[in-house]
Amino acid sequence: MEILIAGLILVAFMAYASTRIKRSAAKAFEAETVETQTFVIKKPDGFLNVINGDPQFAFEAYSKEFGTGDAAPLRMGTATIKISDSGIDQAVAIKGSGTDISSDINEVVSEKHYRLIEGKRVNKETELRVLYKIAESSGQVFILEITTLPEASDEFSHKTESMLDSFEIK
Repeated sequence: MEILIAGLILVAFMAYASTRIKRSAAKAFEAETVETQTFVIKKPDGFLNVINGDPQFAFEAYSKEFGTGDAAPLRMGTATIKISDSGIDQAVAIKGSGTDISSDINEVVSEKHYRLIEGKRVNKETELRVLYKIAESSGQVFILEITTLPEASDEFSHKTESMLDSFEIK
């Protein structure tokens, strides 16, 4: 009888812990605004903001969804922000290598100049859509890179484009 009671308590505790973990995981994929001292970006729902990830990135996020078929091991979308001390033209030249550029647009938001680049890149025999938003401030270059699989739905593409539009440097 005592073992039964202890077992029931253990099962109840495990069910409670499991529910809490599932809620926390679901909340991590909700939309949020990530603000640092140097930039602001709105992460859409379905993306996870990586905390303490790769130290070369000031921001890193990936989608909950994966590709299908040959692209099954790849995430449906990823986003990174890298901060560099090189000039903006040098950063654009570096990002242009290995990427077939289909559009290159200059934009001004709140007196800050941005360069929007769209292209395609091949990763593990899968063609990826690549979006860049590059800006310079106080001698630093901010490079937002968003990659998506070609099979991404229109809704998913809209989310990534919203994230691209929301990125602003301070």
